[in-house]
Amino acid sequence: MFSATSQAENAAPVAPAAQAERSARQPVRAQRLHDYSALTESAALEAPVEIADVPAISLAEAAPDVASAPVIGDPVPRIAIVIDDVGLDVAAARRALSLDVPMSLAVLPYAEAAPDLSAEIAASGRDVLLHMPMEPVGLADPGPHALRLGLSDPDLAARMRWAWARVPDAVGLNNHMGSRFTADPRSMRVALSAIAERNPLFLDSLTTGESRGRAVADGLGLRALQRDIFLDHVIEPGAIEARLAEAEDLARERGWAVVIGHPHDETLDVLKAWLGEAQDRGVSFVTLTTLSDLLQVRSQPTAQNLSAP
Repeated sequence: MFSATSQAENAAPVAPAAQAERSARQPVRAQRLHDYSALTESAALEAPVEIADVPAISLAEAAPDVASAPVIGDPVPRIAIVIDDVGLDVAAARRALSLDVPMSLAVLPYAEAAPDLSAEIAASGRDVLLHMPMEPVGLADPGPHALRLGLSDPDLAARMRWAWARVPDAVGLNNHMGSRFTADPRSMRVALSAIAERNPLFLDSLTTGESRGRAVADGLGLRALQRDIFLDHVIEPGAIEARLAEAEDLARERGWAVVIGHPHDETLDVLKAWLGEAQDRGVSFVTLTTLSDLLQVRSQPTAQNLSAP
């Protein structure tokens, strides 16, 4: 839903005729991408690693039958905050819930408190996501009952259904780690098909530039979004503030941004101070389901969607 220096920053002035030609090319989607393909993934409760601190914005024309990301038809910048790795520290989860804005919280299914926190988050009016452990590149452990490429199709489906039952209020899911698993479209299709009848929203955490998660979800006709910015790759207040400023800039440019953070004290401290200031500047905070409804991101299953990058 979302490598080099930004082309937009270095663009030369465009002649009026060229501007008119560019404006006629529709639809257009903005993507903010990092290349994660060479990285290993961190352990649970550590922030994912990014290669570059300053993402680039690239514009790409959407193919006619690939799901595009339409611009929201009003000037309000919207940010969807997702807090990952919820469940192992209940106090941290409840501190995240105390932030007085709509958001989405992704619960690890193997956390002992997962079912109770699932109910508590749903009762607060926030989105609950299943934070599904998936196989990474490298030796990091994604946790018990993770989806792995070596599993049979029935085992993949059983693990997915077990995890969903552990987070019963989930409206969707995103991947915990998963740089190896999400790059395999066949395995992703088996896993998502196991719960497709529940019409889950799928958020691709985009832990690798090779991920096919969103394309597979699109191909199955599911609601699909992808992460734009990780807030706390560097767990330091100044760095987190910089990522939030970047998210706000993207939301003003495109209409929305999807950001992922973690329940670190530093992240929650910065968010608590920043949220009110951002609202004063006109930023609106939304859950992923609200953003998905606004964008109407739903495609029909096609072979082209399944092979789209």
